[in-house]
Amino acid sequence: MSNNIFDVAHLAGVSKSTVSRVINNCENIKPSTKAKVEAAMKELNYTPSYFAQSIRTRKAKTLALLVPEVSNLFYNELFNIIAEVAMQHGYLVLLCNVGQTRERILSFIQKLRQRNIDGIIYCVYQSSLLMDELIQISHQIPMVFVDYPNPQRDDISCIASDGLHDTAQIVKMFYDQGRKRIAFVGLGDIVTINYRYLGYSASLTACGYQFDKGLVYQEYLSNYSGEHFHIGYRAAQALMNRDEKPDAIVCGTDMLAIAVNRYLLENGYRIPQDVAVTGYDNISISSMVFPSLSTMAQPIHEMGTAAADILFKKIENNSYNKSLLLQSEFISRDST
Repeated sequence: MSNNIFDVAHLAGVSKSTVSRVINNCENIKPSTKAKVEAAMKELNYTPSYFAQSIRTRKAKTLALLVPEVSNLFYNELFNIIAEVAMQHGYLVLLCNVGQTRERILSFIQKLRQRNIDGIIYCVYQSSLLMDELIQISHQIPMVFVDYPNPQRDDISCIASDGLHDTAQIVKMFYDQGRKRIAFVGLGDIVTINYRYLGYSASLTACGYQFDKGLVYQEYLSNYSGEHFHIGYRAAQALMNRDEKPDAIVCGTDMLAIAVNRYLLENGYRIPQDVAVTGYDNISISSMVFPSLSTMAQPIHEMGTAAADILFKKIENNSYNKSLLLQSEFISRDST
């Protein structure tokens, strides 16, 4: 028969409530008392039932990271950072592949709430009316939005990189290099990539380029499994079939850029001599592909750490809100 909390209390010579307070890391416990309880737990090989605790306290000591596609390396890296911070606070993190449909996303959130999830970090992808519903839900359960520039609201917590500034910086770099025709490859329904496109177009004007809509290629995602690569490849094909071909291509993500590079290499173009290419995110493989990819490195460690820290503050008091717009760093590699 397995030991229980009463056995621990008896062996340690304390009350059941004292054992419970030690398990829950409550304050104002004498170090000597805590040591006795922990020694008794170890001797009895006692492991607290967090499921039972969650029923009693309505707290599961669990967070959820909601992402649109687990195959995206950026989200995998973000998860690792958030999980590490959460572990330091005694929490676990569930990685949830919620896809893109309203019904699936809301169904995930409903199931998580039924399981007493303590808080949610939601990676925003598509720009849709669903955000209005999610913001309302965030008033009921602690939630932090990642990759969503705050639209001047003080009732939500958002973390994003400054895509407007970042792509403007890339265009200015190409201008300084003497590039004549700078193209953009993006995904038309993605919030952050739309901001990156706005930075691209504004910087073209600021640098004196005449805007050419034929140098802009954007597609809408229909599903997520590897579709970035197909879109990037089609984009390069369309752009390089023009009479006036681009000599630089700004891509909204690294995965798009890697596919663009593949098309260029397969069709005899030299990178960066004929066409320079940049990505965005600095995912782990961007330095390992050929040629190595120049890219905007999102401050992913800062992003993940801040998201977790803000969420823990909201778990204590859900009226707490804080939004951050973070600066990225351009990493120059062989593709430029």
